[in-house]
Amino acid sequence: MKSLKVLKAIEEGPKTVEEIAKETGLGAGEVKRYLLRFLEQGKVESYQEGEKILWKIREKSELEEEFKYV
Repeated sequence: MKSLKVLKAIEEGPKTVEEIAKETGLGAGEVKRYLLRFLEQGKVESYQEGEKILWKIREKSELEEEFKYV
């Protein structure tokens, strides 16, 4: 699945949309759509470093882990 390719690409560390696209073989627009969907689901987050926007897997807080089955 293409969406899993995107998640796998950022498991190793933060990357830009362009880096993810190059690694997965997907277009940048498609990568952005997946990232925005994952952002809505709380799976990823982004931050700015210089002029680049980097995406990474969102780390869950202890409280979220504690109540994930409630």
